[in-house]
Amino acid sequence: MEARPSRFVLLGGVLLLFLPMAYYFFLKWAAGQKAEVVSVSWNPNHTCSVTTYFPSLGEERTVSSRFFHFFSSPAFFRVHDARGALLRSSEWKLFQNEADDEVARWVGDGQAVYPTRQGYEGWTLPECVGLVP
Repeated sequence: MEARPSRFVLLGGVLLLFLPMAYYFFLKWAAGQKAEVVSVSWNPNHTCSVTTYFPSLGEERTVSSRFFHFFSSPAFFRVHDARGALLRSSEWKLFQNEADDEVARWVGDGQAVYPTRQGYEGWTLPECVGLVP
């Protein structure tokens, strides 16, 4: 007869996986709330802005901060419209490693790009396309 793992062992395994992930997501949220604005770039029509942020947890020498920065990118990027509404964000792209050596910028009408370790990523935003009179 085959021995089955006890429910206690299975529950312990689930907790060992879930708790660190939940803690990381909490730290990611907190670091986004306290993020430092590095640059803001408006598109030519001033209808949208792309902002570069450095996530921060406050004190950088804590165990929580080291745990967070070990698994996170050093920067993230958000696009807002002129009223301040969030249109796009790279903040929660967990398997993308944004770079912090340059800032996000506009490269075309309604097109913003930001640096990653693998090259550039970006968005085409119809909301940010300028209207021709």
